[in-house]
Amino acid sequence: MRVLFLAHRIPFPPNKGDKIRAFNILKYLTKRHEVSLACLVDDASDLQFVPKIDQRVNRLVFERIRPQVKKLLALRGLLRSRPISVGYFYTPVLQRQIDDIIDAVDIDAFVCSSSPMAEYLFRSRHAGAKIRAGIKVMDLIDVDSYKWRQYAEQSPAWTSWIYHYEAKYLAEYEKRIARIFDHVLVVSEQEKGLFPGGGNTPNLEAMSNGVDLEFFKSDQLGTHAPVRPTLVFTGAMDYRPNIEGIRWFVESVFPRIQIAVPGVELLIVGNKPTPEVVRLGRLPGVVVTGFVEDVREYLAKARVSIVPLRVARGIQNKVLEAMAMGKAVVCTPQAHEGIRATSGKELIVAESTEDFSAATIDLLLDQGKAERLGLAARECVEREYSWEDNLRLLDRILPVSSAVARPTDPNFGHGHGAGAAGVRSA
Repeated sequence: MRVLFLAHRIPFPPNKGDKIRAFNILKYLTKRHEVSLACLVDDASDLQFVPKIDQRVNRLVFERIRPQVKKLLALRGLLRSRPISVGYFYTPVLQRQIDDIIDAVDIDAFVCSSSPMAEYLFRSRHAGAKIRAGIKVMDLIDVDSYKWRQYAEQSPAWTSWIYHYEAKYLAEYEKRIARIFDHVLVVSEQEKGLFPGGGNTPNLEAMSNGVDLEFFKSDQLGTHAPVRPTLVFTGAMDYRPNIEGIRWFVESVFPRIQIAVPGVELLIVGNKPTPEVVRLGRLPGVVVTGFVEDVREYLAKARVSIVPLRVARGIQNKVLEAMAMGKAVVCTPQAHEGIRATSGKELIVAESTEDFSAATIDLLLDQGKAERLGLAARECVEREYSWEDNLRLLDRILPVSSAVARPTDPNFGHGHGAGAAGVRSA
């Protein structure tokens, strides 16, 4: 099939949750179909990767956007009762490029990664004919309207009103997508239940994430275990849930652990740490790395991976990556949501300050228990989280008519070998 894939961020490098998923879907589709890609670039450092993506698709168009300018322009949506995020990711330039592709190619299917990309189909000059005739697939990833509602409930009044606004109008937009698109995908069965109006939407399906089982494999690394007992947290450190979660851990949980386990070290590994995250690195026993080339080296050093998120959506790649590395994971119920792993057997789920600290202390002091939990974690992701297996749903939606021959780049599949702070995790 001839597929037009629309992504709200260039799906390489896979250094955030949405980009990891889009990257793996694109990789899967290019093996089976003739794929054209239209995307936005909102980080100047990602421009260097345009040639690598261009090698893997039949056609590529993209538009560079500047976040600060787009944020101001997107606020115009407040005057029109439209989602702010849709305005943020919409540009007339990319619209013209997309329409030109549809002019030149008989597109059989349109696959959108994230809800704002639906706007390019809704506002296309081909919306009445060619787009209506094609198969339309929306990968929402997470139900973002619910995320904004969570933010509204946990924010002061002077900011919660705008989160309430976005939650309301994005929910209406998501329902419009469900009416027009043939297939709407989310990351888990739990996420389906959060869709506006409930999970009874007939064309709403769950398609789980996966993890790169060959890349995230501890026996490929020669890293020696550290002398000090070590914890690790990985993720993009300019992302609000990550910031709030690690602040809670450092301020409320970590002091209890330090009393019970003298000399314990916490590694906060993630790109673009905000000033408040950088300040955490000034506290005893806390190291904030910023960008690293390969997150696996830091996961390998740790006895326990902690995921203390209290606002979380969908499936947390950081949990799957740590489990794939054979690490004992302690996470909150919010970070566990959507992950098919049993607490007490393949990871530990803890919510309160007392329970989270107790579980972490137990694993730090009992190396054998931590190793057994890590082995079970690896077996779990091998069984449940193969990208190839989980994306086979796409073969039913987009039937494969014949093999598509494209050049193979051995580095493309593993994101240049970089990790959560560089090219993995969020």
